[in-house]
Amino acid sequence: MSVCAVVSCDRTPVARGLCKRCYARYKRGLGPNETRRYTTRETKERVRYEVAARREAGESIADIAASVGVNESTLGKWFREWGVRPAVDTHGQSLAPNRWKPWTYEDAVVAYTRTDLPIAERAAMLGRSYAAVAGFVRDYRQRSGDSYGIK
Repeated sequence: MSVCAVVSCDRTPVARGLCKRCYARYKRGLGPNETRRYTTRETKERVRYEVAARREAGESIADIAASVGVNESTLGKWFREWGVRPAVDTHGQSLAPNRWKPWTYEDAVVAYTRTDLPIAERAAMLGRSYAAVAGFVRDYRQRSGDSYGIK
């Protein structure tokens, strides 16, 4: 059985004596034995600090991902987990004002139980959009459980 020409790879060779994975790395200009820059705890923290600072400065996820060597979707997921957002995006704001705003117990009580007010007034009280409050009320009615304890 033949093996890939790379010392640490035992896969079957396809082109130039390399397996598919190592050949793909070769085509992208990466050496087949290069390791990720974020494999140890210290380097991961350093990379996290570096990419977070670059994103907050307004650099695009695609540019940062290309320089760090990770997939754009992976880097975007990391930014969401870390809560990193650019100071100002290309169109003047980083995100919609109510995006990623979780529902607290108090907000849920106002949105669901204040049926004396129209949805527009409840939305104004909560600082959310009409669609967000209407969607919460609709979805909460359809839930089988009572996660906020207000039904």
